[in-house]
Amino acid sequence: MSFWREMTDGRLRRARALEAAGDFRGAAALYAEMQMFVEAAKCLLHEGEKAGGLESRLGAWLDAAAILPGEAADLLREIDVRIGRAILAHRREHGAMGSEEKRQLGDAAARLERSEQYRDAADAFELLKRPDDVARCLELGGEVERLERVLTEQNASEERESRIRRLLSEHDLALTLGQRSAARKALREASALAKDDPAITTSLRRLEKRFVIGSSVRLRVGEKRVRAVGRLPLVMGRSEADLVLRGGSVSRRHAEIVEVGGGYVVRDLGSRNGTLVQGVPIARDLVVEGPIELGLGDDVLLQLRPSAMAISLEVVRGLDRGEVVAIGAGVVPIEELGALVRFEPERTTLAVAPGTRIGLGDRSVGAEVDLLRGDVLVVNGIRVEVLS
Repeated sequence: MSFWREMTDGRLRRARALEAAGDFRGAAALYAEMQMFVEAAKCLLHEGEKAGGLESRLGAWLDAAAILPGEAADLLREIDVRIGRAILAHRREHGAMGSEEKRQLGDAAARLERSEQYRDAADAFELLKRPDDVARCLELGGEVERLERVLTEQNASEERESRIRRLLSEHDLALTLGQRSAARKALREASALAKDDPAITTSLRRLEKRFVIGSSVRLRVGEKRVRAVGRLPLVMGRSEADLVLRGGSVSRRHAEIVEVGGGYVVRDLGSRNGTLVQGVPIARDLVVEGPIELGLGDDVLLQLRPSAMAISLEVVRGLDRGEVVAIGAGVVPIEELGALVRFEPERTTLAVAPGTRIGLGDRSVGAEVDLLRGDVLVVNGIRVEVLS
C-alpha cells in the first residue's frame, strides 16, 4: 500500500480506527471494499478468536478463507489449522456425534492433514473410528510408537470383527437346525465381543426370553392342555403352590405329592376342607398304587395315575377342568406324544425315540429340540404348541 493512499483514503483511516477499537468485522468490510483482502482476512481471524461459540468462530474463519487470494497460501493454511483444531477440541469436549457432527469433524481432519498437522489429524480420525486414516497420518507425521500401537489395536479389532461374523453365522445355522442352545451360546459370545452393538444385544435378549427355563412348561397337545412339571415334591393349592388349582374349597397350600421309594404318596397339608378319596378325608399319607380320584375339598376332583417315570394328574371337576399335568423328577413323559420333557438348568428339551424326527416349521430338526415359548412343533403327527 502506498504512503499517499494511506494519507488520502478516508476508508482506510476508518478501517484502521475500527480495527483498533476491536470492531474487526466492520474493519474487514472496509478492507474488502478497498480490495485489501489479506488485511480483511486478518481482521476476520481476530473476529473468530474473540467469538464465544464454535459456530461464530467458524463463520468468521470461513469468511476469511473465502476472500483470500490463492497466493496467500500461508494464511489459508493457518485458517485451516484454526478451524480444524477448534472443531477437534469441541468434539473432544462434547463426545457423542450425529451425522452432521461426524461430517464436520471429517472436514476438520482433512484440513489438519492438508496443513501437515498430522498428530491432530490422527486424533480427529481416531474420534471418527477410521483406523486406516489414523495410521496414514501417524506414518506421515513420523509417530512410530503410536503407529505401532494403532496397528496392533487395528489387527486385534479386525480379528474380533472376524470372530463376531463367524459366531453370527454359527448362530444362524444352529437356529436353522433347531439347535437353540448352540445358537444361544454363539450369540452370547458375539454379544460379549460386541458390547456396543445394540442389534446383537437385542437379538440375544429376545432369544433368552423365549427359552423355557425352570421346572414347568405348558403345552397344547392337539386340543388338550398339558403341563409338564419336573419337580417333586409338588405342592397343590389355591396360591403359594407349585400347581395352582382354582376352587372355593381349595386351601392356599392344600396337599402335596411326594416320591417315596420309587412310588408316590399324597399328603394333606392341614387343608381347611380336607383331601378326599371317595368323599372320605385322608388321615395320613396315601400311597398311590394305581389310578385314584382325589378331591381337594368338594370343588376340585383330580384323577391320578402313577407310572414308572411319573404320575399324571387330570382335573375332572373344577375351574381348571380338562387340564392334564404330568409330574416327575427332572424327566417327564408325555404319553400322548410318546416323548420326554427334560428339565435342565438353562433349557427344557422335548425328545422322541431315536429314528423319529420332530418337525419345526417347514423342516425336521432331529429327535430332540430345546423348547422356546411360541414354538409350534409336530411330534409323531400331533401339533404341539409351547405356551409358557
